[in-house]
Amino acid sequence: MTGMEQYIIVYSKYIITLFMLLYCVLAFCRTFSAGWRGHKLDNIQGILIFLIQFIAFLTICVEKGDVDYLFFYAISQIVIFSSMMIFSMAYTGINRLLINNMCLLLGTGFIILTRLDIAKAGKQLLIAAASLAVSMVVPLFIRRIRFWKDLTWVYAGVGITALGVVLILGQVTHGSKLSFSLGGITFQPSEFVKILFLFCITAILWEDSSLKNIVISGAVAAVHVLILVLSKDLGSALIFFAAYVFLVFFATGKIRYLLAGGAAGCAASYLAFLLFSHVKVRVQAWQDPWSVIDNQGYQITQSLFAMSRGSWFGLGIGQGTPKDIPFVETDFIFAAITEELGIVFAIGVILICISCFFMILKIAGASSDPFFRLVASGFGVMYIFQIFLTIGGGTKFIPLTGVTLPLISYGGSSVMTTLILFSIIQGIWLRERDTEEKEERRRLKASGYYEPYEDEEPEEGEFEEDWDGNEHEEEYDDDLE
Repeated sequence: MTGMEQYIIVYSKYIITLFMLLYCVLAFCRTFSAGWRGHKLDNIQGILIFLIQFIAFLTICVEKGDVDYLFFYAISQIVIFSSMMIFSMAYTGINRLLINNMCLLLGTGFIILTRLDIAKAGKQLLIAAASLAVSMVVPLFIRRIRFWKDLTWVYAGVGITALGVVLILGQVTHGSKLSFSLGGITFQPSEFVKILFLFCITAILWEDSSLKNIVISGAVAAVHVLILVLSKDLGSALIFFAAYVFLVFFATGKIRYLLAGGAAGCAASYLAFLLFSHVKVRVQAWQDPWSVIDNQGYQITQSLFAMSRGSWFGLGIGQGTPKDIPFVETDFIFAAITEELGIVFAIGVILICISCFFMILKIAGASSDPFFRLVASGFGVMYIFQIFLTIGGGTKFIPLTGVTLPLISYGGSSVMTTLILFSIIQGIWLRERDTEEKEERRRLKASGYYEPYEDEEPEEGEFEEDWDGNEHEEEYDDDLE
């Protein structure tokens, strides 16, 4: 290895960390900014994403000594940046921060998976590309279709049936029935049922959160969770349960439901500890992994070793030993990131996830439609709770649950579901923008003149302005008819 190659490997981690920190600062500035239209910070974030990807893949090529990795890099960049461009061009006023954060997390997954296993990275890239293509039409459906609130029992029926099929015909993975194969393609239905579940519970509670509807929604939620428990998919069962408790709290505004849900969750966790042997193993590994380091505690101890070796700025891409951790691509991807890119970069990943969560809640709070306000709130809770379970389990903060880190961990179903989830949030955002703009146009038309937007100049073609200050409509008449 030449001196130049050594310099690239050693110093690239500091440059990547610097760009990540800059991105995080811009993300939080954008999260709490008042304006919602195009912002120059969005373009700067796009440049930082490109630079992080370029330097990381350049380092991988140097470390591996194989320029073929640049081909994978080129394809991944086409997927990421074409999706950013298409979303922005197809949907005027789309929330660019969520798009940028989504692409950054997806790109981080490509980096670490390429370093770990190029074959799995290729599969992830293929699934992500197909998922992005599907998710591009989702905002249009959310924006235009009006009968989402009327499909309550369709959501419940499809979701329960899908989980039931896995319970009966599913493949056993690590002692749990998580997936089944169809035409050579493996699916994990619980990932997709998350979306149906949230729509179902929201459809029951959004208009009438009386005790009767809470009982009905509780029965529906109990069926979902019970099937997951019987399938021994306890991580997903916990996510479903937490989402339900918070949905009831958001719908009613009564904290007693939140407290009751917390108490019920603690009781259910203790019962699972008594009934399931693998839960006892994970609890033992969490309490004292060093005493069982050769068997039950091997995963978590290797994860802790990896993160401690990484220190603040990491060992550098390709310089660590993350493959020593069993199932590192799925359950312990955060440890691999920390070992090779450092604690600072890993904290940046957490901050970007929190930025997504805050923005989702911001979109929920701004929505004038109570149904979609509840849907967005539920998605936000489900997203951040899954991140808490994954990172908390990998860092020994809580017992390991075996769920993936959204958009980063290896897993096609998880990636597709998360991308669709983000697109649903974008659809809710666009619905509210449509409502605001229609109201503004009606008001301005009634007054006989138009005014520019407060946070920016009108876009070209929106208005014509005469020298005497009179403004008139050019393109909005068709919308008002």
